Formats: sequence, structure tokens, C-alpha cells
Amino acid sequence: MVFVSATALAFEVALTRICSVLLQYHLSFAVVSMAVLGVGLGGFAAWALVVRAERRGLQGADSTVAQAALLAFGPALVLALVVLMCLPFASAWPALLPFVLPAFACAGAFQSLALRAYATSAGRLYAADLLGGATGALLSVVAIGALGGPVNTTLVLAMLASALAWFWTREAGRLARVAPSGLALTLIATLAQALFGLFAVDYGRAPHKLLSASLRPSAQGTPHLLPQLARWDAYSRVDVLELDSPRGLQRLVFIDGETPTPMLQVDPTSPNAAGVGVTDALAALPFRLTAPKDVLSIGSGGGYDVVTARRFGATRIDAVELNAGVLAVVDAARDFTGDVYRQPGVTLHHAEGRQFARRAPAGMYDLLVLALAQSLAGNLQEYALSENYLYTREAFADYLRVLKRGGVIVLLVSNPMVQAKLVGTARDVLKARGVATDDCILALVGRGEVPYDHLVMVRSQPFTATECDAIEREVEARRYGVVHVPRAVRVPQSLLMPPVRASTRLVSAVDEKPFFFHLEPGTPSGLTLLLSGACVALGLACGAFGLAIHRDSKRRAPAVEMVRTTAYFVLLGLGFLMVEVLVLQRTILFLGYPTLNLAVVLASFLVGAGCGSLASDRLARGTALRVWLGGLALALAGLMPLLSALHAPLDSVPLGIRCAVVVAILLPFAFVMGMPFPAGVRRLAPEVRTWVPWFWGLNGIASITGSALVVAVVLERGFRLTGLLPAVVYLLAAVAIPASQGTGAARRRAGVSR
Repeated sequence: MVFVSATALAFEVALTRICSVLLQYHLSFAVVSMAVLGVGLGGFAAWALVVRAERRGLQGADSTVAQAALLAFGPALVLALVVLMCLPFASAWPALLPFVLPAFACAGAFQSLALRAYATSAGRLYAADLLGGATGALLSVVAIGALGGPVNTTLVLAMLASALAWFWTREAGRLARVAPSGLALTLIATLAQALFGLFAVDYGRAPHKLLSASLRPSAQGTPHLLPQLARWDAYSRVDVLELDSPRGLQRLVFIDGETPTPMLQVDPTSPNAAGVGVTDALAALPFRLTAPKDVLSIGSGGGYDVVTARRFGATRIDAVELNAGVLAVVDAARDFTGDVYRQPGVTLHHAEGRQFARRAPAGMYDLLVLALAQSLAGNLQEYALSENYLYTREAFADYLRVLKRGGVIVLLVSNPMVQAKLVGTARDVLKARGVATDDCILALVGRGEVPYDHLVMVRSQPFTATECDAIEREVEARRYGVVHVPRAVRVPQSLLMPPVRASTRLVSAVDEKPFFFHLEPGTPSGLTLLLSGACVALGLACGAFGLAIHRDSKRRAPAVEMVRTTAYFVLLGLGFLMVEVLVLQRTILFLGYPTLNLAVVLASFLVGAGCGSLASDRLARGTALRVWLGGLALALAGLMPLLSALHAPLDSVPLGIRCAVVVAILLPFAFVMGMPFPAGVRRLAPEVRTWVPWFWGLNGIASITGSALVVAVVLERGFRLTGLLPAVVYLLAAVAIPASQGTGAARRRAGVSR
């Protein structure tokens, strides 16, 4: 049970990384939903196969189906890799993604049958499932980095699963003869990857990726990738594109095929210059206007901001970069860049940008620059984990605090809607401070500059008359498109940019609703599709369950009790994922590192829930279970406010202590959340226990619905109000607790011998 759960969750993490590269980042979370769906479908399929075998008079059907599921687990992992990495992908991904379901269905079938066979030990089995998942989540982060990416990690998992299945079924007759074939298949796939790169990433099969478009030949030359600099770990895949153009040799660093950052070649004749000119670019405009001495670069990437700042005479440059893969690539190419981060006056910080700004003393910098400083999570727009705390009103206040008098915030982006929303956010922040906003903001558009073509400058006091004259000259000389300039700046009508379309959601983001890149009005279409699909799947599953009960007259329980029991397990699935997703979105502000946040939160929930499952036999009997669920519902109502209050007073403490604080807060909640499922299984009457695989599957599908529903609500209502939703769900679960099966003697008669 532990191994199957750990392998399934490790594969789930690996799969999200694969789909982040081949598709868009937000679609990788559709994979998470499909994983849960696969586990649920595995429970349904296991029940159907066992019932069919029992009707034919076959003995030991539970064991046979469980062994067959374990045998198919390893080859199913290889099947998913073949489909995702070798078949035409981007244009047909909805048809291809279901091929990842068999692996999770095998895991779900094995787990549900184990619960059915040992229902009286449900607490220990469910604990093993959860603790195995926690182990898989933590080890996958290490393994993906150590093994060179999620593909190699998946192949190792497939070999281990096939080897275990061979050992487990060595005395299973016909199945024992099939087992070596599965192991041979996984070994062949692993050798093909090692010798021929069978599962190498081909960006030509992902035409919607920015990197794919950037690889097309142009008038400037034919770009190509530098595979020796590529990095792939649990955080991201980093690729370097090189182009030998008439302007000189240029490189762009891409994260998961998106968000490029320039890596400039050093000019051998001058340590402060690059082989490609930077002084005339739009990104250099703030330096031309203000000549800053102390600069903070958030999301410094390949070092473009550092090169520009040094070129204009900055004497102190703090470069902050969150992605360790990007830093590793820049370090590996230090001969090309002139070791940009080790130049005099430059200090590199591997940290999250906003947290760094909050910890910095006030009034330290003349200029703070964020150039395309948006994590891939910020590009989600419509799915879970799409929060971005870099561009909220509170973030702007943090940035203004660290600036000297007359200091400037510079934001460089590549999207007019994002630029318009940044201007609106700056206005709201300055207005709250009582500042004349129209004279403190500058927003311009470059002509054909890549990737920095939209600029926003914000300061806490108006631009001076001298600066306004300089802005006017710059605009006229370089023909910048004008989105907003101080009132004293006169610009030709021909240079005014048209406003963004009226339907764009320009309301500034706040920490309570940090979905800055949610730019479209209403609920996003992708989220609507996911939510409606999950609701339909749950409705169909409940309908099929009702039909199966109606047809099986021998084991039919009272209708009212079956409806109540079904509602109980469905509500548990809804509530668990609601809490998990909300916490993941909220704690990222406090911990700062997305992947670390994911690992800490998942491990806390799984370990805590596993311990709760172990204790459920003693702590969740009779009315005690209802009391525990009622208390959990009340406590959940205060969880979001509690997490929101953490970041301000504890920002300055070390990261390890912040992680420990999150774990300490989440463990009690997770402990109680782990008790209801096994306690409910133990309470089932003998005639109902045969339906445990169905309850397992319904619980899994309900989890998808819960995660999609909570994201849809939090996008519109924020964390505090949405945090009440899982509280209500668990309160309803307390009402729907299944009736006890009776006395201890009846329990022993109903149990299945081990």
C-alpha cells in the first residue's frame, strides 16, 4: 500500500512537470485532476471485475484483480511516457491525456480492493496510503533533480513497480508467467532513453510555446538550442536559445519554454558593457532618466538588469532570483556572460523577490526593477495555484518602502493588458497615500523590442520638470508608444496608444485576492469546463452507483442509509481538497518558494492525515466522530485568517522556522481530516462493505469537484469568505455520518479474516 501510493504520487508530480513543458503550466493541474479521476475509476473497475468473477463462481477474485492491477502498474507508467513524449501532442492533448489514466487506475484498483478486504483495519491501511503519498511527494522533488528530470524518474518508478509486481505474484500461477514481460518492457524503455533519447523533449510538438516560436528562422538568423546548458528538475526546465544575429551573439534563457530572460555576452574590451548594445533600449530608459546608484533587481534571470545597471554606473546592485535552475545555467555560462553575478558591486540573492523587499531596510534603493518577473504560476489565469503576490497593492507598498526619496519602481512586461493593470494598481496605491497619481506614473511601449517592450515607472512623488523634459525628448526621439505620461509632458497625438479593450479585468489585485493575471471578466472558460466536467462525472458516478445497487438485490441496503453513506464519502472528498488547495495558495506568500511550499503543505496534510487515520479507531467511535467533525468545521472557519496573519510578523525569521510554523499549524487540522474516511468504512454494515471500492471512487471524483469549485469561488470572493466553504462541507459530513453497524460481535462476524 505504501509503495503503490508513493509511486502514484511521485508519478503525479513528474507528470505535472512534463506537461508544464509540453503544454501550458496551468494544464499541468488538469493532470492532477485526471490523476484523482484515474484513482476513482480504478475503484469502480475493480468492483466491476470482482463482482463479475464472483458471479461466475471464481474464488479469490479480490486477490487476483489486485495482483493484475499491480502487474499492469509499471507498463502503464511507460505507456503514459510514450503517449506524451512521442506522439503528436499539442494539437490533440485532450485525446492524449486520458492515456495517463491507466497508471492511476491501477493504483486505485489495488488500494480500493485492499480497503475492501481489510475493512476492519481501514485506519492502518488508509494511514499507509497517506504516509506513502507523503513519502512520494517529498522523494519526487529530490529524485527529479538527481535523475535529470521527470522522464528518467518515471522510468525508474516503472522498473521498481514491475520488479515488485514480479516478486508479489511469484506464486500466482498464470499471472506469475506474465510478470517478467512487464519488467522487460520497462527495461527496454529505459535503455532506449539512455542510448537514443527516446523520450527527449521536442518543442516542435508544442507550437503554442514561446520557445517553439522563437526557434523559427527569421531575417536575423536561425536560432538553435544549447542542450549542454539545459537543466530539468522538480522546479522547472531551463533551456538556452542562441542566435547569431547582425547585432551580435545573443542568448535567451527560457523557463518551461516560456518567460525568456536575456543572457548577454560580455564585451571583451569592457567589463561594464555587453557584446549587444543595451544603452538605447527601452529597459535602459529609467537609467537614462535617473542615473541610479543603488539598484534592486527582482527576477534578475540571465543578468540583463545587472549589465544595464553597471553600464550606467550603479555602484550597488542586489540581484534577486528565485529559480535555482536559471542561476545554474548562468553560472555554467560565466565565460559567455563575464561572470555577471560576481562583478564588483553585485550581490546575488537566491530568494523570492517580494519577501526580500519586505526584509530589506527602508530607503535603501534608488531604483527597483521587475523585468518580466512573473512566475509560471502567474500565467495560469484560471486554475489552482495561479496566485501571484508580486503585483498586489500590498506588494507595491513594500516596494515603495525600500526606495529612497525620489526612487523609482520599474516594471517591464510584454503584454498591454498587464501593463494597463499595473498602471491601475499604481494609481490605487498612490491615491491611498494622497499622492497626485497622474504625475507619478510613466507607461510607454517600445517599437519592436523583445522581450521588454512595455514599461511602467512608478514613484511616490511627481516627476520633476527636468525629468519631464527628458521624457518628452525620449518619446519624440525614439517614437515610443504612450500609454500614460505626467501632465507636463507633451506628446504627439500619433504616439498615443489605444486603450485596452473594455472587457479586461483591470481591478487591482490585493493579497486577499492575489490573482493578478486573471484578466478576463467572469469565471474563466477553462475553469468552467473543469468544474462542469467534474460535476458531470460525479453525477454520472452517483447514478451508476445507484443503478448497481438496484441491480444487486442480494446485497441491497436500505435506500436512505445508502444515500446518507454516499453523501458522507462524497462530502469528505469535497472538503479535503478544498482545504488543501486553499492552504497551498495562501502559504506561498509566507514561505516564498513555490515547490518548497508544495512539498511542505502536501507532506503536512498527508502525514497528519495518516496519523489521524491510525488513531481513528480509538478516537472516532460513536458520537465522538460527529464531535470531531463539528470541531473541525469550526476550526476551519479561522484557518485562512490565521494563515493570512503569519507573513507580517514572521517575515524576518529563517526559512526553516517558517516551514516549521506552517507544519505546526496544519498538522492538527490534517490529523482530524484523516479520521473520517477510515472511521466511516469501519462503521459500514456487512451488506454495505462490498461497495467500498465505489465509495473510494466517489470520494476521488468529488475531490476534483472540490478543488475546481474552491478556485472558482476564491477568484471572485477572496480567501476569507471561501475559507468558510470547506467548514460548511465538513459540518454537513458530520450530519451524514453512516449509522453504526452494531455491536462489537457483529463487527467481528462481518470482518474479513486476514
